[in-house]
Amino acid sequence: MGLAYSLVALNINQLALPAIPLYQPPPGRWITFLATVILGGLLGLIAAWPEDAIPGVLFSALAGILLTSLFNIFLGESGTGTVAGALIVLFLTFLPRAMLFLPLAAITRWLLGFWAEELRDINFSVKKIALSLLGVLLLASLTGVLSLYPRQARASLIKTNELVQLGLQASNPESLPQELKPLFGFIEAATGPYTLRLSDNPDALPITRPIAAYNETEYAVLVRFENGYRFACVFSPPDPRAYCGNY
Repeated sequence: MGLAYSLVALNINQLALPAIPLYQPPPGRWITFLATVILGGLLGLIAAWPEDAIPGVLFSALAGILLTSLFNIFLGESGTGTVAGALIVLFLTFLPRAMLFLPLAAITRWLLGFWAEELRDINFSVKKIALSLLGVLLLASLTGVLSLYPRQARASLIKTNELVQLGLQASNPESLPQELKPLFGFIEAATGPYTLRLSDNPDALPITRPIAAYNETEYAVLVRFENGYRFACVFSPPDPRAYCGNY
């Protein structure tokens, strides 16, 4: 299940936005992939270990909540690496993570129980075992689809990438796209490979923009070149324009 989930979750945005150089947060795609597979195996083992189903499901879900919280804190990009930060993140994300890990642990325990019951019969059905496994893997893959960026977020990434490409073709500040003219040092410093990182917290950026409409989500796209030059563009719907600035 960890394998199926990670294959979809780690690649779905790149497949949806093939021309966009998306930022891959630490510790990197392959380490995150392996960590997810190992975590899935560990949680499955915890769910299956106790003789009674309920303790196995609860312990597995609790382990998943704790381990993923620690992973995000100490290895993730936004982690504080402090005990206080760990407790705050754990408290704020406990219920959402429980809503994910409790059903997964219950499904794992049910699947193993179903297989055990089926294999007790000398005439057990390989087809039933295979179909149940396929169904669980499909469910894990569909859970990975939830990692797809929303439509408006994808549009923000596409628009920002278009602006960067137009800016790289400009020979002087006057020929820059209007959205990039407020930037300092773009012509001189914006060279080489770059990545785009999506953020839903534009308030952390020193960029002035209009007030977004009620119930609309603002997105910021952080542009970072390998040489260290960086800026961001904020999108405040229903205004379709990008408001860019250095940060």
